[in-house]
Amino acid sequence: MTEQEPILSDGVIIEFIDGKDVPVQHKDFGERAVVMRDAKNSEGPILYFTEAEWDAFIAGVKDGEFDDLLEEEPAEGS
Repeated sequence: MTEQEPILSDGVIIEFIDGKDVPVQHKDFGERAVVMRDAKNSEGPILYFTEAEWDAFIAGVKDGEFDDLLEEEPAEGS
């Protein structure tokens, strides 16, 4: 597996790490895991995803499954 630099996007850091380095013991992460955390809160929660979970999340974003969570655009003249 090749090393990949962390990605910083809208205040979120996304990293791809070796699955055996994940401290969460309740599921098998395989060879690689995806880690997501808040760039502004280094002591805050860290989310760990298997590659399959990450792929499903990205597919859902591309398919618009989370569009209802977006804030409404303000009406013109407001």
